Amino acid sequence: MSARTRGSGLIRRPPRAIPVGLLAAALLVAGGLGSWLLGTYLVDGTWPSAASATVDSISGTGIGSTEMRIAAVVLAVVGLALLLAALVPGRPSRVLVLEDDVPGETAISRRDLARRIQRRTENVDGVHSTSVAVRRRRIDVAVATVVDDPAPVTRGAKDAVERALAELRPAGPSRPRVRTHRRS
Repeated sequence: MSARTRGSGLIRRPPRAIPVGLLAAALLVAGGLGSWLLGTYLVDGTWPSAASATVDSISGTGIGSTEMRIAAVVLAVVGLALLLAALVPGRPSRVLVLEDDVPGETAISRRDLARRIQRRTENVDGVHSTSVAVRRRRIDVAVATVVDDPAPVTRGAKDAVERALAELRPAGPSRPRVRTHRRS
């Protein structure tokens, strides 16, 4: 039996759906327009009346003209933006937890980690509500309280967050930032 390589299964990067979707939509529009123009030209022998003025103005435009240069720059910028969006890795949807010397992986979704921390901090005395955001390098916890002195609530919330993180030992974000604001 062969050993699995570390990080091979549970932690995956999301697919690059946005750049692929934008490129597919652009190609679909350009292809549909080109098919309509070429099909009408082949069947009737003339350009469609709705597009004849545009086709005539484009055919009269030289490659070195200002309009063509602007169009080339715009297309290059859009292409580079799509390429950059495809190359930059997305944020993994899961976080490795309970790392130790035992072979195997355990992962939890970022949303479930945030819910666990939120439920732990909502059980602290004086906490009215909590919202948690699990970021790439940090966990942001916003605590709302109705207590006049929020310092003990902040300490209790920090302790609750630290206990929740100590139980799961996540491999990713480990620096919690707890902010308390008074709610009237």
